[in-house]
Amino acid sequence: MYHPWPESDPAVMAPVEEREDLRAVVRKVLDRHASHEAVRAAADSTRGYSEALWRVLNDELGVSRLAVPEASGGHGFGVGDLVVVLEGTGAALLPEPILASAVLGCQALIRADDPAAHSDLIEAALSGDVVVALSDTPLGVSAAPSTDGSAWTLRGTVSRVLQGEAADHLVVAADSAEGLILVVIRAADARREARTVLDLTRRQSGVDLEGVTGRLVVGPARAAEVLRHLDLLKQVALAAEHTGMVASLLDLTREYVSQRTQFGRAIGSFQAVKHRLADVLVDLERARSASRYAAAVLDESPESAELAVAVASSVCLDAAVSAAHEAVQLHGGIGFTWEHRAHYYLRRVLGNEGLGGSSRAHRARIAELVGV
Repeated sequence: MYHPWPESDPAVMAPVEEREDLRAVVRKVLDRHASHEAVRAAADSTRGYSEALWRVLNDELGVSRLAVPEASGGHGFGVGDLVVVLEGTGAALLPEPILASAVLGCQALIRADDPAAHSDLIEAALSGDVVVALSDTPLGVSAAPSTDGSAWTLRGTVSRVLQGEAADHLVVAADSAEGLILVVIRAADARREARTVLDLTRRQSGVDLEGVTGRLVVGPARAAEVLRHLDLLKQVALAAEHTGMVASLLDLTREYVSQRTQFGRAIGSFQAVKHRLADVLVDLERARSASRYAAAVLDESPESAELAVAVASSVCLDAAVSAAHEAVQLHGGIGFTWEHRAHYYLRRVLGNEGLGGSSRAHRARIAELVGV
């Protein structure tokens, strides 16, 4: 009989020394290369991110290879290790295509029906030499095979693709006569148009696919299963980002209220402010537990991970929204300026809500899974 409860041993949440070492390495890399000023400059650049930092993330941290099996050319670690990196890069609000390519694009490619047929592209993506984005909704996109079946022609448009304009290749979900499939295309063959987005550090594009041809990645027998796994992976990645953001917002706000004085005292000494920061700390601990557990379950028993992922998505999104609003409020007048760092966090979390769904939607899914 089906039940939604995760089939994982509680030991999956035990501390792992290697992950703490990885967390320290990530922190050093980001301290060296990802100040808020550098992040803003990269986000405002023509490409929308720093190619130099993208190179560092792949060469020094192996971000695209980290959660890829060794047999597929990766480092053979799991989602739990990838979450360590995502907490750090989320805290820094990096605009580099980590979610779009290192997490989703690469994971889509390695799940190809015939990985050998895409070996050159897979290696280029895992090394960070090319950026691969994912269009994971087939709505309005159809595909038809060529006479010999070696290529597929796409019809339709996709309203929003994460990092679509910066991508070198796109993996596109499409409907065919046989069912749902995934096709990879050269992004330059499609017409792309930048969308106006709230989050300036994470660009999105509309993509016109009319008449574009590509190669089959995943056929109808497995496409729905692959897309389901990629969606769970996206939700865990966003939850990890939100956890890192809450931690950074707490540090940012605590530092400010320790320095800002009123009536001859630091405002952080006022009991009302202490209580608000204590609430953020409680939210942070809940978010850490939820996101790391969801990642552990996705590694150990992905077939039973949906409930844990839905809980993490809801808890971590709510925590990030609350922490961002508290940061804006407790920074007072400067916190309300659009250019302040706190607003960049607020824009990122609201943008992520559009990518991954609202916490209300995730709670509804939890209720559905447990039969409430």
